[in-house]
Amino acid sequence: MPLNAVVDASVLVSAFLFPGSLPGQVVALADEGAYALHFSPILLEELKRSLRSPKLKAAYGHTDQAIDAWCAGLHETGQLLTRPLPEIGPVCRDPDDDHVIAAAMAAGAEWIVTGDRDLLDLGQHLTIRMVTPRAFLDVLEAF
Repeated sequence: MPLNAVVDASVLVSAFLFPGSLPGQVVALADEGAYALHFSPILLEELKRSLRSPKLKAAYGHTDQAIDAWCAGLHETGQLLTRPLPEIGPVCRDPDDDHVIAAAMAAGAEWIVTGDRDLLDLGQHLTIRMVTPRAFLDVLEAF
């Protein structure tokens, strides 16, 4: 049975912009079936909003079509949560991050892969561990 993880929007943004990076490797391993990647509609919207920001588009030159194609691939790689997220919180220092924890709870995920300091500083909630992309790659290697 594969590991289950929610990958935060910040990691997905980095994976899109830098496919060979550690975040890119995390997403590629989900595509290879090394673990089950889960994401919520909220995370997907956050990802699209970030990638479509004028600042990022100006810096990296990607198009809306490239964003849409990558997000479509993400739908094939991962599992979009369709059930409502549980009401939680406040759990995280930044309550805006509680939806990531709620998504992990809804998915039955053991891991949240994130670069968000507020989530990383929390470290764990119930049985869900928050780790960096590097730490998650180490977990997958040991699994």
